[in-house]
Amino acid sequence: MVAVAACTAAQDDETESQEGAFSQSEVDNDPTLKALQQRAANVDEYEINVDDIAVPVPNASVGASVNGFSTRGLDWFKNPAVSYPDNKRWDQGTDTGKKCQWASIFRFQAIFENPPAEAVEMRTLVLQSGTRGRWNGSFWSWVDDYASTDSVGTPTASYAWSSGLWKWIAASGKDGLCRIPTKSMVIGMMQACKAQAEANDGDPKGCRMPRYVAPPPGTDAGADASGEGGADASSEGGADASSEGGADAGTD
Repeated sequence: MVAVAACTAAQDDETESQEGAFSQSEVDNDPTLKALQQRAANVDEYEINVDDIAVPVPNASVGASVNGFSTRGLDWFKNPAVSYPDNKRWDQGTDTGKKCQWASIFRFQAIFENPPAEAVEMRTLVLQSGTRGRWNGSFWSWVDDYASTDSVGTPTASYAWSSGLWKWIAASGKDGLCRIPTKSMVIGMMQACKAQAEANDGDPKGCRMPRYVAPPPGTDAGADASGEGGADASSEGGADASSEGGADAGTD
């Protein structure tokens, strides 16, 4: 099994340091984390409910690293109790937000344990000119933490904050709701980012994940990324690369 692990790259001062790593055996021995991992295991399920699961204690900023793809970090956007840039401490998140952050990490792990071909192509992109693509598989995690409000909360679209560091974004909502990326949404993002990189000398900056579109009844649940891209990364709260885009952490 793949370890849920801390990234070893240097982190900037916008996120607290989180030492240590969570192996699969350690997750298995933590009933709360195990329950969240199981709840997030279906890579085609956009909405899950975590109301019946306890609040996790470990800080989710350790992220996950699997098959050359990684996500790490912590941001609590859309939480009215905290604001950028002081929004990166584990204790600032709502109880549901903490559950959704871990569920989002486990969903990332589930998707990239068997990475879509489109993701591998994007990470290893070489243009006809011989220029290499500028993304190495790295994401930064955040949760749009709506759970303290009456909103169910639609997450900001995951997007390329910089050439080499992308955002992995979920949302918490009232009554234990989490909305997290699906495999088809990831495929849609990779297709969009590859097209943008190929048209821009290998630079995918600004490309984004499609908004979730529920499949018609009786169709493949994975066919959910056929709609237009999600919220413009330059207009959603917390997503403007020039202001509240979250920490780049200096690791493009």
